[in-house]
Amino acid sequence: MLVARLPTGSPLVRTLVARRSLASFTPTNSLSSVHSTRADQMPPANPPEWHDWRMGVPSSTPTDSPMLRNQGKLPRLPVVPLDETLARLRRSCEPLAKDERQLREVEKKIEAFGRQGGVGRKLQDLLEKKREEKGMRNWLAKDWDEQAYMAYRDSIIINVSYYFGFDRLPQAPPSTPNPPAADPAYVAASIAKTALEFRRLIATGLLEPELVGRNKEDGELCMESYKWAFNACRVPASPSDYAVKIAETDPEAQHFVVVKRNRFYSVPIVDAAGQEFSVEGFRKAIQEVIDQAEKGGDAAPPVGVLTGINRDRWAEAHGHLSSNPANVKTLRSIHQSAFVICLDEAEPSSKAPEENVDFSWRLWTGGEEAGNRWWDKPLQWMVYRNGEAGFVGEHSCMDGTPTARLNDFLTKRLLTNEPFPHSSSSTSSTPSPTTLPFELDSTALSHIGQAREEHQKHIEPYALHYLSYERYGKEGIKKMKASPDGWVQMLFQIAYYLTFKKPCGTYEAAQTRRYQLGRTETVRILTPESLAFVKSLVDSPSSTSASDKVSLFRAALAQHGKDMKLASAGMGIDRHLFGLKMLAATKLGEQEKKEVMEGDGLFADPLVKESGTWRMSTSQIYIRHSPAYGWGPVVDGGLGLPYMIHPESLQLTVSCQKTVPGDLYIKNFAKAADLLMDLFEQAERDGQGKAKA
Repeated sequence: MLVARLPTGSPLVRTLVARRSLASFTPTNSLSSVHSTRADQMPPANPPEWHDWRMGVPSSTPTDSPMLRNQGKLPRLPVVPLDETLARLRRSCEPLAKDERQLREVEKKIEAFGRQGGVGRKLQDLLEKKREEKGMRNWLAKDWDEQAYMAYRDSIIINVSYYFGFDRLPQAPPSTPNPPAADPAYVAASIAKTALEFRRLIATGLLEPELVGRNKEDGELCMESYKWAFNACRVPASPSDYAVKIAETDPEAQHFVVVKRNRFYSVPIVDAAGQEFSVEGFRKAIQEVIDQAEKGGDAAPPVGVLTGINRDRWAEAHGHLSSNPANVKTLRSIHQSAFVICLDEAEPSSKAPEENVDFSWRLWTGGEEAGNRWWDKPLQWMVYRNGEAGFVGEHSCMDGTPTARLNDFLTKRLLTNEPFPHSSSSTSSTPSPTTLPFELDSTALSHIGQAREEHQKHIEPYALHYLSYERYGKEGIKKMKASPDGWVQMLFQIAYYLTFKKPCGTYEAAQTRRYQLGRTETVRILTPESLAFVKSLVDSPSSTSASDKVSLFRAALAQHGKDMKLASAGMGIDRHLFGLKMLAATKLGEQEKKEVMEGDGLFADPLVKESGTWRMSTSQIYIRHSPAYGWGPVVDGGLGLPYMIHPESLQLTVSCQKTVPGDLYIKNFAKAADLLMDLFEQAERDGQGKAKA
């Protein structure tokens, strides 16, 4: 699943500033005014209250449908006992401590924070009471939505969005004689048709709920975030963004948007009788869009690039654009559209690792075509001139597991030529695309010009590196009687130590969707056990036997499994610590606040901070037909490490600033993968030798 993180640009102090600023705004009292379906009515310029925009979101999914019928039975997110969190915090600091003195200092602060009658106990009591408040579905949800996403002010391109690149999709219907080498209109149409089939499953509630385990008896996961997939959009506002949505069956929701050469077009989904158009109908309409855009000559001003800049500057430009009534209809059409398909001029390829880097870079940043996007949409597909395709997701209202499921559904359907269940009822007519114009005065053009420069400066410091490791994958790891995910996490630890000669705080995402409104929790990968194993392998390879090293590895793997189980059960420490910090920042008096947030306070301790600084940010997701997957690092100098574990290979992307040796890290990852398997094979040979003796 994808990483969900509190970005470094969103400090807790911003919470207080944001809340003070919000006090000057007029609150929104009507859900209809937030999620208005009127094409001539913009959403509020000032951010509504979280409950107004986030809860009761317009959705067509019947509450008694298979998808939602058990959702009301899900428990609420627990609050971890304070002593448990503090004990595990201390353990996570241990591998990073420079010496015993530094560790003793942290232990003293932990003891002071947790003592009876102290500030920590007061905060814990406040958090437990918050969980039990009437109507409270999830004590974390509001603060996490706001602080991890909506109050974040930097561009969402590097810092929030994520991408999947697909295996080459069919360029024509099955059994087409002499199919074209590339037909981007057909690829876009087939993506649209398949995405709409998934939307239908959500709207009717027939999408099967995901399960906690392998059996229904283990329970179901929260499906709330699926409501935010289609016909939704993030809206820029200061000091905090929010999102809007209309129901999938609303008359204003029956279109998707196509962008070509920075020109926006609305493509209807159904005809006047309510019948959905066929793949061929969509193909003709999208080809008409291509023809119209190319007849228009040079590309239009890249309005879309505004959605990828600093959120306050985008909010300012958004306010100016919407002051022109002619632009309101276009903006609302984009907001309310089912999704966006971007037709790019570039011709990337994913056939070789060096080509995959370019493919990934264009998906991640947009490159020189970043204005041919609307980065605020949760669902956005890219189709290139040569017929290659991929996906970019906006992360604020839904994490990566729902969109991975959608894109796995989509790519499997198209690459196996599975027929569409509703294709027989499709109308034979062709939809007529409608231009969505922007009227741009000198001020708007100035905003766009500055946004282009800002975008280029924003992406320029970053680089991507790619590896498809072919010696083994999931099946080879399972033969060693090891968890494939735990194995790869240890590879990250080895590779970092080889590259930087030290350990670092490492994040892995675990989902907490077994609870109401659940999203993610952190698994802290760096532990005393993982460091002991890595040092035995790297620092003193000949001082211990292969079997002893394997024993150290299995101890590290067991600890990882325990921490993953706790995090998935809502018992991780990081969201708990976040909740305590939020209450310290908002509920304590100045003196008590200083006791924990400043000076010798626990949350001000350098080692505590370092233990929660994700210099490696990792997350696994699996889409069978996605050779490209990525997102950005979460701290300066850090590494973003999205990965997939295929049956016979390991897929890794490294994102980082150019000043970080990402190329060396990815080589060391491959070296670590060899070292670890060699170690197991050696231990096996040694064991066989002893048996013979």
